[in-house]
Amino acid sequence: MNVILKGRIKNIIKTMVDDDYTNSQSKAVRLVIVDFGEHRLSEEELVNNKLDRIDMEIKTGKRRLLGAEETIGRYEKELTK
Repeated sequence: MNVILKGRIKNIIKTMVDDDYTNSQSKAVRLVIVDFGEHRLSEEELVNNKLDRIDMEIKTGKRRLLGAEETIGRYEKELTK
């Protein structure tokens, strides 16, 4: 993945490298992403965000819910053994 850094973000990454927090800009970007994940996103929040996206996809018709019969489908014989 290629990322174009501009303005304030570029200055922050450059400072991280210049002040020897990291050896490269790539590592600085990875550290920032990991830090964001650890301090800003909880597992519960990630799950809720995904469920909200799924609900929105269902409402807009981009995803559909399957009924019990559609879900079981060809595996019905194996489940009734």
